[in-house]
Amino acid sequence: MLRRVNFWKEESEAPLLRLNHSFLPSEEILQKIEDNDEIDFVTNFNHERIIRLDAERTFLGVNQRTTLMDVLSFLQNEFKSYHQAMSYVAGFLLLTHSPIKVIDIMRQLHRKILVGYWTEEPIAFATDAYVFDYLLADFYPDIHQHLSKSFILPETYAQKWFTTLCVNVLPFKALFLFFEIFRTQSLLTSSNTFLFQFALSLMKHIREGILQTKNIAVIYQHLRLDSSLPQFNTKFDELTVSIVEEAKDYDLTSYDFVKLREKAFNEKLRSRLEAAKRAHDEKKNDQTSCITSSSSDDDDDTDDETLASHMEQLRIE
Repeated sequence: MLRRVNFWKEESEAPLLRLNHSFLPSEEILQKIEDNDEIDFVTNFNHERIIRLDAERTFLGVNQRTTLMDVLSFLQNEFKSYHQAMSYVAGFLLLTHSPIKVIDIMRQLHRKILVGYWTEEPIAFATDAYVFDYLLADFYPDIHQHLSKSFILPETYAQKWFTTLCVNVLPFKALFLFFEIFRTQSLLTSSNTFLFQFALSLMKHIREGILQTKNIAVIYQHLRLDSSLPQFNTKFDELTVSIVEEAKDYDLTSYDFVKLREKAFNEKLRSRLEAAKRAHDEKKNDQTSCITSSSSDDDDDTDDETLASHMEQLRIE
């Protein structure tokens, strides 16, 4: 996309480029662009409303929005699921890759690295959020205790790091480095361990700010690297680059992530999911008892409503 004639005229103020900070157009990045086969991608999808909205939240120009919607609809059709985080990641990748290449990268992430993250019920992400909570307790028990006392749960802040891969969190200078390391390391190992390393590094760099306040809103500002905070106003790009570069310093080879995920699910999520299922079953039974033989035409609607309610109860965002 960066090579499109009117790209900067249309997208200089785009939501996706909010954290560009004049990093683009970078000559180094422009030399790596792989979008020569962009015109070969053609789709025929009727885009769902949520995909249209997500495209509008990403780009300003019609051409860029259309390309993103085509990619997202293609992926939704293939994955049989959709999550808003997909628009963040795909939108960023489209800056320097062709739609076909972006689909290939997203496919690899979905199948091998972020398995279960981009679904309507991202239980896999919630599980990994609590895996990180265990790691945080080991590496930085003071931060872990402070967040726990403030009732700040890991799935409420880790989503922007894990599911969206830090798009709209890191400024572009750090974000391009993050993606380079993440893709290289993760595709080689077929794991998302780098995300945990990055999260620990981030916590180290914001530790002082978090421990100095009990204001929950301010804590969340630190966790999402809100550049409006005074300590992030200066040298923000350098700070975030350091966070990414120092992620490699965390050796997690001694951790059994399979067992940690089992522990996280059993201790933190299983009871919540079972409670949601019971509530769903109870509501369904109550509604069934009210059905009369003359209301058969309404059966499908009732089932749809209870299923939607169940999905909402299970949804972990």
